[in-house]
Amino acid sequence: MRILITGATGYVGQNFIPKLISLNAEIKILTVNLTVEKASKLYPSPQCNHISTEEIDKIAEFDPEIVYHLATLSTSRNDTDIISSLISANIEFGVKLLDSLKNCKNIRIFVNFGSFAEYRLGPQKINDAYLYTATKSAFRCFVDYYSNLVGFKYITLIPYTVYGGKGTAKKLIDFIKDSIDSVEPVNMTKGEQILDFIHIEDVVSFLILIYEKISKFESLKNGEEFHLGTGKGTKVKDLAKMIEIFYNKKCNVNWGGIPYRPMDTMYAVAPIAKNIEILDWKTTLAIEERLD
Repeated sequence: MRILITGATGYVGQNFIPKLISLNAEIKILTVNLTVEKASKLYPSPQCNHISTEEIDKIAEFDPEIVYHLATLSTSRNDTDIISSLISANIEFGVKLLDSLKNCKNIRIFVNFGSFAEYRLGPQKINDAYLYTATKSAFRCFVDYYSNLVGFKYITLIPYTVYGGKGTAKKLIDFIKDSIDSVEPVNMTKGEQILDFIHIEDVVSFLILIYEKISKFESLKNGEEFHLGTGKGTKVKDLAKMIEIFYNKKCNVNWGGIPYRPMDTMYAVAPIAKNIEILDWKTTLAIEERLD
């Protein structure tokens, strides 16, 4: 199996690729990176080859069967200065990647990543909370276009609030943990958001499922969405209480120290029925058990 991965050096990539390599020595992986240096150091395995975004023409020679498009620029900023970077990373690069697949004969499925914040008012309809998620929503149109043009199937994964594993940037849970030993209170919002916390190991297990059951995914309706979460919501303030119990220490948080964003996501819990009914898949790790 030949697998192409973008975003290999990011959070999901660093937890996914080692697992993928360990599964089967016959898997061949090609990563596409801004520079190959970091990817080469992280994944020196002979199963992996690494190319830069300037060498995207080499994708046709590799001819992947699965593409995991993990690369993204995720930011809370919505100022004018970030627009070019967001469009370059989340749309322009992605479209160039899709265009390179025109010359691939054996691609079977393209795995696109969205965001739960595309569904500010619920999972029934896209209603973007942030400029970042608006670029993710816009990119779907290009995936659909190239899927029809080239003839590959695609799915879109919607991960909810991911935590744990090898991290590349601090997550919400990390800021709360850091407050335990902080002399000064850590400023946060009022903490009323209800979020679905999914461990990175569960996200990786779904990515592995795609590889293991590729024929099943190929049989689905094109563009099918899967929301990756536990189906259980936890209020941010309640998460802080869980952390206090787990560590037997008090969190030093200034609740309300920073305002909510103009269109912040206040309720985001994954609808998981489809995952169970179609794929017989559900998460196995509960956040109260994995606070270490």
